[in-house]
This record gives sequence, structure tokens and C-alpha cells, in this order.
Amino acid sequence: MELNYDFEFQSIFPKAVWLVPECKRLLDEVGIAHNMKGNYVTAFVDPATVVALWREPAEFRATLIKAGWSTLPYEGEAAPDKAQFLIPKLLEIHAKVESRAYDAQATKYAVFALFRFTHQLTMGEVLGADGRPTCSPLTQQRMKDARPTSAFDVKKAVTAMVSDLENRAGAEPAAPPAPVKSAAPGPSLLGRVARVFGRRQT
Repeated sequence: MELNYDFEFQSIFPKAVWLVPECKRLLDEVGIAHNMKGNYVTAFVDPATVVALWREPAEFRATLIKAGWSTLPYEGEAAPDKAQFLIPKLLEIHAKVESRAYDAQATKYAVFALFRFTHQLTMGEVLGADGRPTCSPLTQQRMKDARPTSAFDVKKAVTAMVSDLENRAGAEPAAPPAPVKSAAPGPSLLGRVARVFGRRQT
């Protein structure tokens, strides 16, 4: 049985963050909106596909990440862990703004530093001591329970991804994938994957 290469758009900052008035004001001030392009990355919906992906060489996962694809399965807004981590951090920044410890430049730097770190978390780039990606307990359990039925097939993945992107064109304006730069040209299939996704998402 073949792997399922379907994907969805995963938010970096979850919607729950905007439900806290202080956080919303802070994010509005620095220009981060929940439905903006840069707040989304693409993620495979099936954890079994992701588990199979993690069995591939690190080089391939790194190429997918450069092309804007997460190496964690899509979880939508189901897990509260990210919001529980982000809200106190944003409230701390907000408090420093209110006390005038942060000016506009320092505020923007602090918020975007947090955003960049959360982006890395969402992409599966932050690894624990065991070499596994840091993620929510929900995602950890889904990946633990997943049983890939075959190896990750690069060609089939690319075909499914490109076809799906073409079908989605213009269909989901509220949650498009984040723009990414194309990888440098190379002779390998991995290089072609990055170039295809770079063109599709810009």
C-alpha cells in the first residue's frame, strides 16, 4: 500500500494567540496576522508518511525544509501546546512594551525572534537530545503509532505535491504556503524538488 502524500497548510502562530487581547495588539503592531502567507507552511497530513520521511537521509529532509515543507505531520489547531508556550512569551514582551523597557525596534526584534523559533519548531528543525523533533504530545503519539506501509518515494511525493498544488491554485487564499527561495540548481532529484516548490510557492 502506497503512502499518502496529501498535505495541508499548518499555521506557525496558532489562532488561539490572537484571542488574547494583549497578544493581538502586539502582533497587530508588528504586522503579523493569522491568515498571512508567512504564517503557514505545508505539512503532510498522514503521520505514517512523516515517519517514513524521517527514515530517509537527513539531506533530503533538509531540502524539503528549504523548500518550505514541514517534516512534522499536520495537526491544525488541535494541540494547545504551542499556544500555551507562546502566550506567556508574548505577554512578557507586551509587559516590557507597556513599561517602556522596549521601544518599537526592540519590540519588533523580540516578536520576530520568537516567530522564527516557532517556525523552526513547526518545520521539525528543533531536535531533542535523542535526535527526534520537538513537537506536541499529540504529534509525538501520532508518529509513535504510525506504521508506514512502504518507504518514502521521492518521485511519487513530488508528483502528488505538484498535482495538489495545481489543483489548489487560488482555492485557499486565506492560508497559502509561505513564500520560499528556490534552492541552488543541482543534478540530484533533491535539488529539483526544492526548485519546483520554490517556483510554485512564490
